[in-house]
Amino acid sequence: MTDSAKDPQPFLIARGGPFYDMQLKAKLVRRKDLNPLVRAAVFVALTWGVPLILCLMAGTAFGPLEARPFLLDPGAWARFFVAVALLVMAETEIEEHLRDGVRQFFAGPLLTENALVAAKAAVAQALRRRNSSLADVISLLLGIASSVFMVFNMRDQIASSWAAGDGTAISAAGWWSIIFSNTLFWFLVARAFWRHIIWALLLSDFSKLDTRLVATHPDGHAGLGFVGRYPNAYVLFTVAVSCVISAAVTHQVLHGTFTISALSTVMGVWLVFITLYFGLPLVGFTKLLSDFKKRSLLAASNRGTEFQRQVERKTLGRNVEVDEVNKADDTELADPGKFYDAAKKLSPMLVTRSTLVPVSAAALLPFVLVGITQLPIKEMLPVLKRLLLL
Repeated sequence: MTDSAKDPQPFLIARGGPFYDMQLKAKLVRRKDLNPLVRAAVFVALTWGVPLILCLMAGTAFGPLEARPFLLDPGAWARFFVAVALLVMAETEIEEHLRDGVRQFFAGPLLTENALVAAKAAVAQALRRRNSSLADVISLLLGIASSVFMVFNMRDQIASSWAAGDGTAISAAGWWSIIFSNTLFWFLVARAFWRHIIWALLLSDFSKLDTRLVATHPDGHAGLGFVGRYPNAYVLFTVAVSCVISAAVTHQVLHGTFTISALSTVMGVWLVFITLYFGLPLVGFTKLLSDFKKRSLLAASNRGTEFQRQVERKTLGRNVEVDEVNKADDTELADPGKFYDAAKKLSPMLVTRSTLVPVSAAALLPFVLVGITQLPIKEMLPVLKRLLLL
């Protein structure tokens, strides 16, 4: 059986839109392959390689730390080399994981027949949002706005650097970084954020469908455990964004003062944001599972009363309280005790500590690398352990 037969309406979140079509025409991507390594190399060559060449020509690529040369600028490395490369490569990983997640909704007996029709409509709506030209235009405008802000920020700088030249005029490398590198970086971030919103809206639609949930399901989430594992697809994306934030911290470490307590605070706030970023799309399922758990416990409790009264009647010949015979006496009832225990353990929270550990570790890794430049690793480990075990 071909992939199209198995997956007639694949959810390919990284495709679609003018930017994808432009890459398709430039043969940077193929319809069956996002070609992440080649695209990452091309984009990094343009965002980081071109400024490097311009700095080499201007003599500002190397030098003492105080002169802020290009090759010692953590911000340039983080945004234009590491982050751009990882953002491009993350698209493939995210697309494959999310596609498998959507497939699982359709592959098993989770959805009712009527819900399957609604689910297909929800996927179609998500793909229309993915293909939106307006979304790419807004992402580009956000990238341009960030670059305009960067121009004014550079002109306010007094100290010379590879980008600000002698402090009176922006260098050629600086202009390229502003007009192209910075704009592309923020465009990629905004585009990825929009596609995460598309995924969140799709999950919200799925959470409203009629489902065949089972309180005793071995995944501990009534059969929806697979949905909560989606953050693991965003490890590369998280590292990319974390590198940019940690680069700003590194700048303060190199050119100012930054204490370990301040670093710990930044890491803690960033982890809270990461938890919200990946947890909020699952709020609909949390409510669904919470309501289902209450109904399951109530049903098991009611049946438990009937079962135990039946046992009591068989043991004593009568019920101690309100001795009466009802239709439940006609059939042998199963003990609902195990069902009740399983329903009691059912967790409505799909994003748990275990599912967030990979992405949380990815979020903290760049900060740890910054921290160990100032402190021994044995002093950083307690901070890292405390944050991961929150």
